[in-house]
Formats: sequence, structure tokens, C-alpha cells
Amino acid sequence: MAQTRSHPGHAAASLRRRLLSWILLPLAGLIGINAWVGYGNAVQAANEAYDRSLYLAARTLAEELEWRDGRVQLDVMKAAGYLFENHTGSRLFYKVTTPGGQWLAGVAALPDVPVRTQSAVKYFALVQFDDGVYQNLPVRLAQLTHVMEDTALGDPLIKITVAETMEARQQLIQHILWDTLGSQGLLLLAAALLVVWGVQRGIRPLEAFRQQLAQKADDDFSPIQLPDLPRELRPLIETLNSYLDRLGRLIDIRKRFLDNAAHQLRTPLTALKTQLALAQRNAEPQQAQALMAAARQTTDDAVRLTEQLLAMTRVEHAREMHSPHTVNLVALARQVTQEHLMRAHQCGDDLGLEVQVAQCEVQGVDLLLHEALSNLIDNAIHHGPKGTHITVRVGEGWLEVEDDGPGIAPQHQAHVFERFYRAAPSGVSGSGLGLAIVKEIASQHGALLEVRSPVKAGRGTALRITWALA
Repeated sequence: MAQTRSHPGHAAASLRRRLLSWILLPLAGLIGINAWVGYGNAVQAANEAYDRSLYLAARTLAEELEWRDGRVQLDVMKAAGYLFENHTGSRLFYKVTTPGGQWLAGVAALPDVPVRTQSAVKYFALVQFDDGVYQNLPVRLAQLTHVMEDTALGDPLIKITVAETMEARQQLIQHILWDTLGSQGLLLLAAALLVVWGVQRGIRPLEAFRQQLAQKADDDFSPIQLPDLPRELRPLIETLNSYLDRLGRLIDIRKRFLDNAAHQLRTPLTALKTQLALAQRNAEPQQAQALMAAARQTTDDAVRLTEQLLAMTRVEHAREMHSPHTVNLVALARQVTQEHLMRAHQCGDDLGLEVQVAQCEVQGVDLLLHEALSNLIDNAIHHGPKGTHITVRVGEGWLEVEDDGPGIAPQHQAHVFERFYRAAPSGVSGSGLGLAIVKEIASQHGALLEVRSPVKAGRGTALRITWALA
């Protein structure tokens, strides 16, 4: 099956580009909406101003109307002078009719404003505005209802309709449009420059962090310190520093394991090689058998040392591999004691269990506590003479292994928990890792490991793990 591979050309966008797109695109949209709303408000204000001017034109016409010689007459010179002075750039037309539609004066073909059921009162007069078409040109209409007294008409109300072509309005609207677009464009440009500048300054700590991380040596796992770090980046840096600490600890554990394995396994492997070579060259059967027995013992010691080295490494990795939970020490002690009964019997030892409480629960990792108790029992079996009595005890918040062997000399008791420290006589094999493993497990569980020797009658050793129970 073919596999797709990532290509450098399809790399994810940079943080700078993402920030700019997340900020500038919505900002451009908001500025566009603001420009559209501002333009609409400006056009409405311009129409309001022109509608007021159109109303004043109708009001002027109404004031110049009079009834003479049986008809409505208009002083055209006064009215036209005002209209032409105040409406440069557009053309005005007017019409005077009765409420019933009878033409009285002006342009008869001028369209009327549609009658509305509810008429709004504007400018303290009854006036209505609407859009219309006259001579194929769009016009703005204003229709004023005016009371004309001293007329022969049955109804004193007359309607004055004034129409204005849209040239001046369109010029003003275009001017407003370009001004709005220009001002909003300059605002968008200024905002973009400020955003770019702000993003550049905002990601500067990330660049400093990248440079500091790139300059670290391969074996440098020290925390990264940035004095001017923004508050939002602190969790990221703290998480990375925690990862560096864990990585450094794991690498250190592996280095120690390799160093210890290389140092500790060299001796038994060299001895094994020598014993096998001597057995091969020796022709006497008894000596050859003795050398083979010694080689088997050396092999067993090497295997036991390797197992303990691996156990120590697993214990040191336990913080990253296991989560603590409730462990019943009574059940754990019964299980581990049962597992070692056969070996103790084969070695001629007496292994027993003494439970002083019905149940004792602590927070910990059962696999590690199993390893610790197994090492304590194994230590008692391995270093005690044949016929040693070994007792596993469980009390309120503590776990203990006691034997009646020769005990540990006072000068050795302060060092028995150190790695590769051997307090046993020269004739007894051992790696010096068993109690160090127990010490590490106890430390990880917040417990205290203590040694008492002698126990009674100048003999015996007791090793106890004690938890600080609330």
C-alpha cells in the first residue's frame, strides 16, 4: 500500500501568518460593515437635508400663492429666485392641485405622491415625501397640504407638489461614498500596520525561546528561563521544562544502568570465561566437574545480578509508568510469602507470615510493593545460613521481614541501602542491589525503610517499611 508523505511545500502556516489572518480578516469585515452602516447613515442624513430643502421650496411656493381674478396665481419672480439660488445642480418642478386632483397651477404631468392611510407630520406641517419618475428621470417628490383662505373654492385645502431631479443628491452620495471608503481604507491600513507591529512584538518571546532551545547542548536538560515571558506562554514553557526534566532523568537512569551493567557484569563474565577455559583444558573429571559447578554458580550470580539491574531500572522508571492506587498489604504479604515458600523449603529455611491487623491499606503501586517484599525475603534467604527462621509481619501502616541470621554489623548498617554495597562475608555472593531497590521503592511511596540488627540474643535482622498514615 502506498504511503503519503508530508512535503515541505505543504507545511502548516506560521504562527505569525495565522495570527494576522485571525485578526485582520475579521477586522476587515468589521470595518466593511462599519463603512456600510456609516455610508447608509450619511446617505440618510443627506436625504434628510435635501428633503428639508425640498420642503422649504414647497413652503415658499405656498406662501407666494394668492387668489386673484378667480384663480390661483403665483408670484413667480420671488419664488423662482429663491428656488434657483438654493437648488443649483438639480432642476425643480411644481404643481398645485385641489385635494380632489383638480389642477390649479404648475406642471400638470407631474406625478402625485401616493395617498397614505397614516401621514407623518414633519417640519410642523403636513408634508409627504416619495420617489417618482418624471420625463424618464428619477425625481424626489414633496407634497405639502396648505390652507388657502379667501378663495372661491369649496375646500380651502390645496396640495403643492414639488419635484427635484437627483443630480445633486447623487453627486453628494458619491462624494460621501468615496470619503467613507477612503477613511475606512486608511483606518484598515493603519489597523493592519498596528496589528503586524503588535504581532511581531507579541511573538518575540517565542523567537527568544526558540533560540534558547536551539542553543542548548545535547546533554543540557536544565529549565529554560525567560524573564519577560507573557502569562499565556508560561504553561507551555512550564510543561516543556517538566518534559525536559523527565527526559533528563530517564536518560540519566539509562546511563546509570549501562554503566552499572558494564561494571558489574564484567567480573562474573570474566570469571565464567576463565572457569570454562580451565574446565576445557583440565582432563581430570573431578576437577572438571568442580569447575563446571563453579561456572554454573557464576552464571546464576550473573543472571541474578542482571535481574536486579533490570529491576532497579524498572523501579526508577515507575513514576512515569504507573499510577498509585489502594493496595492491601495483608493480601500482598500472603501472596508474596506463598510465592517464596518453595524456595525457602529447598534452602532448608522456615518462612512464615504473622498478621497483626485484619486489613491494612496504603496508596501505592502493587507491582513495586510486590518487588520490594520479594527482595526483602530473597535477601533473608540468600544471606542467611541453612535453617534460618524468616517471618513476614504486617502491622498498622508497616510491613516487616525479620530473620534470625547472623545479623548486620553496626559499621555496615548505615551503608546497606547504597547501591552495590556488600556487607556479606566474602564467601557469600551478592550484587548489593536488593536493599537499594527496596529503598528506592519505599522513597517513591513516601515510606521509611529502617534496619534493626541484632534483634535478640545478638542475632537477627529486621527490615521494616513504615508509611506515615493519617
